[in-house]
Amino acid sequence: MNIPYRVVIVHGFLSTPRHHWFVWLKKQLEKLGIQVVLPTMPSPRSPCSADWLAHLMATVPTVSRHTWFIGHSLGCVTLLHYLALLNEENPVEGAVLVSGFSEPVPLMAELNDFTRQDFDYSQLKKNVGQFVTLCSMNDDIVPAYLTQSLSRSLSAECYSFPSAGHFRAQDGFKQFPELLQVLSDYLKI
Repeated sequence: MNIPYRVVIVHGFLSTPRHHWFVWLKKQLEKLGIQVVLPTMPSPRSPCSADWLAHLMATVPTVSRHTWFIGHSLGCVTLLHYLALLNEENPVEGAVLVSGFSEPVPLMAELNDFTRQDFDYSQLKKNVGQFVTLCSMNDDIVPAYLTQSLSRSLSAECYSFPSAGHFRAQDGFKQFPELLQVLSDYLKI
């Protein structure tokens, strides 16, 4: 592979890089020669939007055109805040948002700090070449309509799964070959 791709994976609420499919995906991408950054976000049981954004900015202070981001759940909102700060003169190649949202999640008021600020979707689309979303029609944490709404706002390609839950290990997602395939298709690897 000639292009030096880098992928940044951001986990969500009540999670760490060791959970779900994150380590599996990291290993698969590294086998393909892709550099992977998988930060441990601060206080995942009681997250603060400003702390998560500051941590991501410190962990990934620079990006290149060949950078891709992958977020899961709350990690998606954090990525949107981060991506909004990029310079449109140096856009990143893409972002994949798994069970993403940008509006308050029902019954999860503790996460409202992350969605208080409105997003400038037109600016986000200038800063990121391609957005892709993945949603599950039976997601019991982030309802599919929230991910679909985000997908429309970003003009993203949306992959819908009929019964993937919240794409967690307990939903059968210790590995996530479908996500690897989507990313491989975009990276042409």
